[in-house]
Amino acid sequence: MILRNWMEREPVTVESDTLVAEAVSLLVDKNLRALPVVDQGVLRGLVTRKDLQGCATAVARAQNEHENDYFLHRLRIKDIMIRMPNTVEARDTVESCMLKGQEELIRNYPVMEQGKLVGMISSLELFSALSSILGSDEIWCGITLEAMPIESGTIGKVTKVVEETGAILYGVFTMRLPGVEEKRIILRFDGGTDVETVARALEQAGYRIFEKTDAVQTCGHEL
Repeated sequence: MILRNWMEREPVTVESDTLVAEAVSLLVDKNLRALPVVDQGVLRGLVTRKDLQGCATAVARAQNEHENDYFLHRLRIKDIMIRMPNTVEARDTVESCMLKGQEELIRNYPVMEQGKLVGMISSLELFSALSSILGSDEIWCGITLEAMPIESGTIGKVTKVVEETGAILYGVFTMRLPGVEEKRIILRFDGGTDVETVARALEQAGYRIFEKTDAVQTCGHEL
């Protein structure tokens, strides 16, 4: 999964001399999470919703005429922006971006290509990508197996047991547990699947069940 296919294209930008008050209005009006700061085609910085709302809230709480005037007419984006922000490349993978975000504790990244800003990627787009992978908008049921070593043929053996029950597999995923090499295998089926029948077949084949999920729909609402 490549970032250019999941990023927000043609993001709204501001210049470094833009008044913070104007940027706050822009952020609210367009419901943005961050604004890249671009001067003459060059990425100079980044301001986030938290940065901008923090300034506005501080001024409002102070109830000071001079501070309010400074905020409205003098405070500019270059005074509060994150300079030289961390970025990702359009050719990077969604998976590597998620890991980078976890390590750097960053939720918003400008996406670059050949030195130019081409998009933005945030936790919202990454969440959307993960949701699509897991089929969150479909009716499904599932089984998660206890952690086991994953070797050549392991996944094939598990799926063979499942398919022999007549179940229709939507997806197969693996999840590594912290501190161990073994992985859980996560199975997603068509919503009409008899989960108990599949679970019994897997147990008879020697697999241990971690959890079973009956048919669910978008946002986890049970049918």
